[in-house]
Amino acid sequence: MDRKIADVTEYLTLDPLKIRLDAHRRYSKYPDDVEAAVLGVAKVRSHDDVLDIGSGTGSFLRRLAADGHSGRLVGLDMSPAAVLELAGITGVEGHQGDATRLPFATGVFQAAFARHMLYHVPDVPAALAEASRVLAPEGKFVASVNHPFTTPKMRDLVIGVVTRHGFVVDSASPVPVHSDNLPAMMSDTFGNVEVHRFDNALVFDSPELITAFCVSNLAFYGVDGDSPLRPAVVADIRVAATLAFESDDNQWVDPKGYVVCLARKTT
Repeated sequence: MDRKIADVTEYLTLDPLKIRLDAHRRYSKYPDDVEAAVLGVAKVRSHDDVLDIGSGTGSFLRRLAADGHSGRLVGLDMSPAAVLELAGITGVEGHQGDATRLPFATGVFQAAFARHMLYHVPDVPAALAEASRVLAPEGKFVASVNHPFTTPKMRDLVIGVVTRHGFVVDSASPVPVHSDNLPAMMSDTFGNVEVHRFDNALVFDSPELITAFCVSNLAFYGVDGDSPLRPAVVADIRVAATLAFESDDNQWVDPKGYVVCLARKTT
């Protein structure tokens, strides 16, 4: 399935995303607060005007608003469901739009974020150029992406199941942008980049947790919610997860990690 189509399908509802975020919060080997890591790198000032590109569940902007951020807080997402998440947050603007064609004037933000979303952008250099355009001089752009082949055990399990059901997956190309190539992309646009690396692992103590996490990723492997084969795929994932859990002595440890990259607009 075309990645852009899969991404649109995935975010018609935010439930799968919320399952994944909850898994990372609750079952990481080490405490994993990606939002705190991003904010620790960014060091935004309370009066900065902030743009969150790919705002998802809205929790990042909700966090800033709850902390008393006095600058403008703006979220943008292609998903109507994500924009609705922003509607209930006092002091936050929500916009539906494309990261490669930002609906904002030039030079109006002091900080722009793209947190774990550049995988879904068909033209990453264009998105980086747009982020640079809307930043004021000395503005900060902060992006986070996973390592290539993060959570490899989950990936191998899902690929094994979906390919048996006739879905075609490019196992050699996990995502188009990742921790190995994002720094160079950002440097091409901004001329500077700081890279902060965070390594961890998911640790699941039941096959049910493995199953839920795998199923929450199915749209990225071509199995969307309307697929007639989805019930059979889910049933087979449940069996595969149980077997994998038992073979690993009743504990599933799956390596993961990401980078947070910071660039400054110098001109």
